[in-house]
Amino acid sequence: MVMTVQNFLELPITKDFEVVAGEDFLHKKMKNVEILDFEFIKGFEGTREKMFTEDSLVLTSLLFAQHEPELLMDMVERFADLHISAFAYKPVIYKDLPSEVLELAVEKEIPVLKFGGDEFFEDIIFQAMNYRTRASQVEFLETTVARLIEDDLDRETQSTLMRQLNRPFETYAYVVSISSPHIASYNLFRLEPFLRTGLITRYKQQMIMVMTNHSSSAPFHERMMEILQICKKELAPIQIGMSNVHETEQDLAKALQEACYANIFANLYNQAIFSYDTLKTEKLLIELMKKQPSFVKRYIDEWIEPLEEWDHFLETAISYVLQEGNIKAVAELHYCHPNTIRYRITKMKTILSPEVNEMQFFEQLSVAIKLYLLKKHLDL
Repeated sequence: MVMTVQNFLELPITKDFEVVAGEDFLHKKMKNVEILDFEFIKGFEGTREKMFTEDSLVLTSLLFAQHEPELLMDMVERFADLHISAFAYKPVIYKDLPSEVLELAVEKEIPVLKFGGDEFFEDIIFQAMNYRTRASQVEFLETTVARLIEDDLDRETQSTLMRQLNRPFETYAYVVSISSPHIASYNLFRLEPFLRTGLITRYKQQMIMVMTNHSSSAPFHERMMEILQICKKELAPIQIGMSNVHETEQDLAKALQEACYANIFANLYNQAIFSYDTLKTEKLLIELMKKQPSFVKRYIDEWIEPLEEWDHFLETAISYVLQEGNIKAVAELHYCHPNTIRYRITKMKTILSPEVNEMQFFEQLSVAIKLYLLKKHLDL
């Protein structure tokens, strides 16, 4: 999680700052906050490159340009040369910057911020650096959890990663994966106090909650629902995948994976809440995907590529499988007559597997479509 200029503006101390130029470039990353005092006064030019590091946000009162406004243009040029992320000025010498300075800043893709009040430089730096440290910790947490989910790790490596997480995990773990269009912008920190012996992080477009307890029969589900009441309104619509309860030390990675797979099938089956324990034949597909990825890719291609050559065939096949073969429901989804759907299904069978009966074809098509959708979600 890299800190950006936009993140800087979301700090409590900068809530009254104004973006006066370069609003389109607030996504730029920033690694540091530095102060410009006298570096642009004649005689101090030699220290500029030592004083400002790349990707820094610079705070300044513009005192150096009090009697030489032309130095403002030079400042922006030098900031561009040094790859400064943005600069914020205190309106004590200049209440407003000359238009040509702002235009040059936009040309150089440097956001210009104006202090909102009498904020102290040192307090701003302290809050920004605290955020950066926290952001680094979040990035490490996200990376570690992603490894536990995605990689086929041996026990020793799993144990090492869990120690590096440095969390007060208890004996048993339960994991919830929540998907929502608003996960990326949601402040996960507000939920941390409710997960004292667990963790919360992001994984792709999901929010991952790990809950632990000394008892395997602890009310994990009820506790999860209580926590969701805090964020459900802001995150709606949401879909939830839940793991089984596992021993934390031995099987945290397994619990994480189960929650993510359950979330995928919650999305596929359009269910608000889906437990890994309710998966049946889907578990076989998951294991096949994990153990034989090359074979699965070839199998998917054999079935999907012919469908893609015909208009609407792939979408129809997906709906046909997810609607469990209900022709009327598929027709309603695609705004067409049931006979149109019957024609497409018959044509698919002729192309893909003419030697089997309709029930066998549905079973074969179901496997191919579910593998295709599962792989598609895993590749996101």
